[in-house]
Amino acid sequence: MKLLLIAFLSVAAFAGARATLAPAPFGNAQEPMKPGPQHALLQKYAGSWDCVLTGMGPDGKEATSKGVSVSKKFGDFHTVEDFDAEFMGQKFTGHGMVGYCSTRGAYFTYWADTMSPTPLTAYGQYDEKTKTMTQKGECLGASGKLEPCTLVTKHVDDDHFSFEMLASMPDGSQMCVLRIDYTRRK
Repeated sequence: MKLLLIAFLSVAAFAGARATLAPAPFGNAQEPMKPGPQHALLQKYAGSWDCVLTGMGPDGKEATSKGVSVSKKFGDFHTVEDFDAEFMGQKFTGHGMVGYCSTRGAYFTYWADTMSPTPLTAYGQYDEKTKTMTQKGECLGASGKLEPCTLVTKHVDDDHFSFEMLASMPDGSQMCVLRIDYTRRK
């Protein structure tokens, strides 16, 4: 019995010493994570926005309507958007989250709305020179299946930006199927 106790204590002491030498997988648990410049960029979206939506109507012609977006800070890392509009003769309500994942080193968008049962997920980068965020992801395509899509957000200034959704076509090209121009409410 003493031998078993000595063996157990030896293993426990070795494991304890090893645990104190190994780096913590998430840094120091006592220190909260801090937002970076990527998160500060996203925080500029917080506010109320008047929106003009432009998309391809069922008749193949451009259709335009107006909407409202309210984006709120979600802590120091993310923004959450609520979107309401009439679009292509339907009530359009959407809810999304935009953030920057420090672990992946990428911006992300998660989106769901009342026009589709399929959520949109996209990841990408921000180009400081062109003030453009480009994200690649999967969207519900015209085929009724998930298809590659691209989201492009262009920052004009703190009170204006545009968003475009590009869908993949059968020939491999992409076509803009939705554009939204945002103007901050004063």
